[in-house]
Amino acid sequence: MEKYFFAFIFIALFIVSSCNYIEERSTPNVKTLHPLQKNEITTVAILPFKNKSEKKGAEEILRKCFFTNFSAKGYNLLKPEEVDERLNLAAIDLSNLDNEDVYKVGRIVKADAVIFGTVTKCTKKFFGVYSQVVLGAEMKMVDVKSSMVIWQAEHTEKTHSDAIPVSPFSIPEAVVDSSMNVREKVITDTADRLVKKFIISIPSKDFSSPINASVISIKPIDTSMEVYYRVQNGDTLQGISVKFYDDMSRTEDISNANNSVSNETLRAGQELIIPDMPIIGNIEETQQINKKKYKKTVYRVKWGDSLYNIASKVFRDGKRWTIIYDANKSEIRDIKDLPVGQVLIIPLTTPKTDSFKRDL
Repeated sequence: MEKYFFAFIFIALFIVSSCNYIEERSTPNVKTLHPLQKNEITTVAILPFKNKSEKKGAEEILRKCFFTNFSAKGYNLLKPEEVDERLNLAAIDLSNLDNEDVYKVGRIVKADAVIFGTVTKCTKKFFGVYSQVVLGAEMKMVDVKSSMVIWQAEHTEKTHSDAIPVSPFSIPEAVVDSSMNVREKVITDTADRLVKKFIISIPSKDFSSPINASVISIKPIDTSMEVYYRVQNGDTLQGISVKFYDDMSRTEDISNANNSVSNETLRAGQELIIPDMPIIGNIEETQQINKKKYKKTVYRVKWGDSLYNIASKVFRDGKRWTIIYDANKSEIRDIKDLPVGQVLIIPLTTPKTDSFKRDL
């Protein structure tokens, strides 16, 4: 009796893991579609999705699939973890994003447009050789500046199977994978097909448009954090050295930290490590830095920061904000609107003259 039981389990795993899943021929219901003006939107953030289904984690599966497929539209797409970090820094309630001001959210995540998503349905049924997965979602893309809905659609995708496997090559897979893992993969595959149908109807970005990537960033390397700089058109190692150190002699340090890069091999878009650059988490920490050793530091903008407020804490005089602006004028788009998460170079010393002082 026992051998028949194990034989039954083996056959069941074989069938469930080897079935050929069939997708239904269907298209999303596009509710809103506004053509984009050229270069109107460059950077897009996919916000955390909501989940109205009983399937825990369905929203994360859908968001991951959306991120993977959306890059084909030509936009500069922010990584989900980067978006989540900026929202957390601003103490935004992720479960209540629909009620937040879109312009405010856009400023926080540093995006021209944001994607909202909701899983409306996620069910799965498995009966012997037959299975069915139903996944429904609502999506919309919103212009941050105007709060206008650029694109909005809804769709329910169904995947089902009743095919008995005929290939013996599926047997090892059935032995290795449990039926539960196979079933979860069916949900992921259904989410991927659903997203691909959504993506087709979303307006594309002109691939020839410039990519608005973060110029200065802070990333982990092993157990420490390092400063990175994305090379811009016209940059030289000498200019980059002055930008970060106020010292042209640090060119060799930059070269050594980046596989002996030279002006001849320097390319726009290339990311360079900026070695021995102090990083501060709070702007007040500038008072603790050894100013004989360091002339500048870097700081990641938090919600509520402004050039005036930062200058007030660094130089004890808000009117000296132009010192910070001059150090970052190539990266600052709006002097009155610093995006949360943007990394700024903070000079630690002031010029002897006060001619730079100005009201903001």
